[in-house]
Amino acid sequence: MVVLGGTGFVGRALAETWPAVHRRPRYLVHRSFPRWLSDSGIRVQRVDLDDPSEVRAALAGGNVLINLLRPDGRGWYPNLLRRLGPSFGDVGLRRCVHASSIDVYAGSAQGLIDEETPVRPLSRYEEEHCEAERNIAGGFPEAAILRLGAVFGPGGRNVVSFAQEMADASFPKLALRRALYGERRMHLVSVGLVARALIHFAVDVCVDAPTVVLLTQDDDSDNNFAFVQDTLAESFGRQPLRNVPALPPAALSLALRLRGLPSQAARRRFSAQKAKGFGLRADGFGEALRNYARMLAVDAEERHI
Repeated sequence: MVVLGGTGFVGRALAETWPAVHRRPRYLVHRSFPRWLSDSGIRVQRVDLDDPSEVRAALAGGNVLINLLRPDGRGWYPNLLRRLGPSFGDVGLRRCVHASSIDVYAGSAQGLIDEETPVRPLSRYEEEHCEAERNIAGGFPEAAILRLGAVFGPGGRNVVSFAQEMADASFPKLALRRALYGERRMHLVSVGLVARALIHFAVDVCVDAPTVVLLTQDDDSDNNFAFVQDTLAESFGRQPLRNVPALPPAALSLALRLRGLPSQAARRRFSAQKAKGFGLRADGFGEALRNYARMLAVDAEERHI
């Protein structure tokens, strides 16, 4: 088992979640080498991704690749996967669990999105995700392409801006945000669930062809702006916002259109049926968010001491 990338908070959660009954994966590191990784006891190998022979040597002996590399819109990512494609085949890798993103649907006007919904990227970053998916699907006989929602958890950036706002903003500003965004879906997914899904498709589930799976926790009714704001308000000791009246839905639709996004995005949902069909349980959203909110509140308090 080989992990490509994985030096960020998702890779850390993967390492911490990995079941003891399975041999721990080897991490291939091409740039950063965080301290948590050097202290983890995980097998780590530095590799120059621009050197095909070095990549093949690093991949040798692996049968499954977990790809946690991410694009940034500058073009290097899909080009890298195209160059690495022959190396994947040369060393006998058959399966890839690939971390993609629901951002590939950014321009979709569909209200309910499932794996059959056509992608509609708007930015170069989103297009690179689509290109990477095609490269992975064409390079592996077995591929689980996980389109992840907004991943939150220790070390991540999603939800952090809302926490900073909760810590510093005036109540009128918070109330205005609540009135505008209210029940808007957030499409969040806990890093713990992402780690379990990566493991699930790497060692427990057989996919005999490239397969796309959506991974959000949208089937939980609390996965919305109001619940996130209420959870943060409680953790940060702020005045509750539950009684703030909501603006008409047309106000949010207008705000989205002004940002160049489909107005349907305010009510968009992502199906969890296929993930459930693979035996992946997506419960625990509220508890994971409350735990994370408490951690963010403690961190904010420590910074002000």
